[in-house]
Amino acid sequence: MTTMTLPRTADEATESPAPRRSLGAWAARIGRFLAYSLLALLLGAIGFSLVLALLSAGVSTVVVWVGLPILVAGVLAARGFAAAERALQSSILGTRLPTPLPKQAPAGAGPVRRMLTPLTDPQRWLDSLWVLVNFLLSLITFPLALAWTVGAVAIVGGPVATLILENVLPPEETSGLGTLLGVPEPYALPADVLMQFLAGLFFLLTVGPVVRGLTALHQGVARGLLSSRFEEQQRLLRTEESRAAGRSAESAALRRLERDLHDGPQQRLVRASMDLARIESLAERDPERAQTVLRETREQLGLTLDELRRLSRGIAPPILVDRGLPAALAELAAISPLPVSVEAPDLDLPEHVEIGIYYVVSEALTNAAKHSAARAAVVELARIGEDARVRIEDDGRGGAELRTGGGLAGLAGRVASLEGRLTVHSPVGHGTRVEAVIPCAS
Repeated sequence: MTTMTLPRTADEATESPAPRRSLGAWAARIGRFLAYSLLALLLGAIGFSLVLALLSAGVSTVVVWVGLPILVAGVLAARGFAAAERALQSSILGTRLPTPLPKQAPAGAGPVRRMLTPLTDPQRWLDSLWVLVNFLLSLITFPLALAWTVGAVAIVGGPVATLILENVLPPEETSGLGTLLGVPEPYALPADVLMQFLAGLFFLLTVGPVVRGLTALHQGVARGLLSSRFEEQQRLLRTEESRAAGRSAESAALRRLERDLHDGPQQRLVRASMDLARIESLAERDPERAQTVLRETREQLGLTLDELRRLSRGIAPPILVDRGLPAALAELAAISPLPVSVEAPDLDLPEHVEIGIYYVVSEALTNAAKHSAARAAVVELARIGEDARVRIEDDGRGGAELRTGGGLAGLAGRVASLEGRLTVHSPVGHGTRVEAVIPCAS
């Protein structure tokens, strides 16, 4: 007799492995979650013991300075455990926890200050807090996850174990849930098996969401304490890059305007000067020709004025570009209607800082001449650490305010765009002091 095996249809070939694959993937996910919970508990226990011991010892001895190095060791140990948590989540859960940039000691800082810098870094204390919270959280989440998983396994193991024990042990030594609930003896064993099956089914249907939720709780706490500052740092970095790009673009635009002035209006003015010389020579011997040249010169000057109005908005003064800030401030003092004393050493400031200071001084001296009835003014330029400071003080009647839409408000906005600050002190009857502080590293 000959037998023939029919090949499986395409539908049968593709559908039958799917449940096995889905079940395997589901079990693998549960396994990963449990493995992570177990390792998080072990990591948390070690970290909690070590970091808490170091921080406690450091705090208790900080009054005699011995505690400071111990505190540093504690927060650095917490940083190490935080790095281990990031590696754990990345390798088991596939979750990436970005690492915030550590705070750096200032350039030129001594060894003691460099050693103590971690204590001034907020992220190091967040790492320490996470170590403490992670262990306490793991004491709750891992037993829950394990109990739920065991309960899910009991859908098969519980009834089987009950049937085996019922047949192996003497009746007087077995008392199942059915017996405890008072179910009559012929039905106690089936009731016991049924209730265990239903309980196991409940755990089986809910073990996925429960274990996943407990793991997500761990992930959320870790992200909030270990990576939240990274996002803030990235926002600040983008803001600083944007401002730097804006300043660079402004400087490039000013240089371009300067070239345009050289190639356009300056050439027209040179021609106008030559035409005026021709007019002088033609005035007596050819008046009609002189009038023609004069009209052409007037037209050229009109075009020059139009082009200057279009190009000269916000351009840096040539003296600032060619001779530096001290010379530019001296020129502002020379053209001011007030007697102005200038103290401006050559500080080698960044270009955008020099331009900002120039316009602050220009506006402040203009306001003093127009509105304060001052008899004299003083301009002082200095560098205080990483900041440039300019102070303009007059002996006028005072009363100046930072009003919206006013000149001082515009100055405050210009200084703020450079990450600086502008302060105005102007008591009535006692003059006005305008001070701008602009960071040179902004």
